[in-house]
Amino acid sequence: MEKGNKYVKLCLFLVLTLAFTIPNLGYAEYPEKPITIIHGWAPGGMADTFTRLLADAASKKLGQPIIVENKPGGHGIVAAHTIVRAKPDGYTLGGGVSSQFLIVPNLRKVDYDPLNDPTQIMVFFNYDLGLAVRSDSPWKTWEDLKNYAKQNPGKVRYGTPGVGDMQSLAFEMVGQKEGIKWVHVPFPGAKEPVIALLGGHIDGAIVGPPDLVPHIKAGELRFLLAFNKGRWPIAPNVPHIGELGYDNTFSYFSIWGPKGLPEPIRSKLENVFREAMKDQRFIETANTFQVTIVYVPGKEYAEILKEKFPKYKKIIQDLGIGELYKK
Repeated sequence: MEKGNKYVKLCLFLVLTLAFTIPNLGYAEYPEKPITIIHGWAPGGMADTFTRLLADAASKKLGQPIIVENKPGGHGIVAAHTIVRAKPDGYTLGGGVSSQFLIVPNLRKVDYDPLNDPTQIMVFFNYDLGLAVRSDSPWKTWEDLKNYAKQNPGKVRYGTPGVGDMQSLAFEMVGQKEGIKWVHVPFPGAKEPVIALLGGHIDGAIVGPPDLVPHIKAGELRFLLAFNKGRWPIAPNVPHIGELGYDNTFSYFSIWGPKGLPEPIRSKLENVFREAMKDQRFIETANTFQVTIVYVPGKEYAEILKEKFPKYKKIIQDLGIGELYKK
């Protein structure tokens, strides 16, 4: 009887050992096939460019291709819906900007929990933003545009990469503080508002350095206002909204996965993507387009989002702009 009990205990020990070691062996072998990053914006913009550069560098370290798939629509909603429904095995990831988690869910109904469904892996750059007008416009400075907009309600049309983005919220907050009414024209990506601006279809565009800097250098666009916490090197005399008394934007771009992503996989991806940020081409492109590279660990970023969510909810309620998107 004693020998039988020992045999049963030995079998139980082996079963439990295998139960705990086999999954970990699977994580160690991850990835065994290509990984897809679903990106919620049109090709060619700042987020798309740097996601592809990061994915290319990380794929070399992982030994498997990382494919970036564009699914624009609803300022990331279409992509987010796909990601949260994906199997949490590390083969379907997302590229997400802060507004996907902080702003869009407060503007319209979404069928995902913006704070609990995503598994944040890491932040890899800050979405610097700025306002530019055509170089032949009558507005030489931000004060010129502001004064014109005050005197001509509803006449200034500005474009951004979609409904519910950080730049439109920040600009509407500026308008509220100054008593200005302007018209927001959303586009599917960052390049489209610049093209529309160059064509004279809108009066201003609020996008990032990769989309504005080449046209500023070429003398086609005039930079009027920075939306991040500092002035842009290309325009050191142009103020940022913080020094003018307006709220700064908060716009990190992250790699994330669906709820339930195993921690060994999440951690492995975080480490690999962090190392990929040291890639020379990634750094050189960021320097060329004056993009701010920022690393924030995934777990820390998840806490930041939880902290800031109530603030943005209140801002949107105070502005009353959620009603604009309930059609």
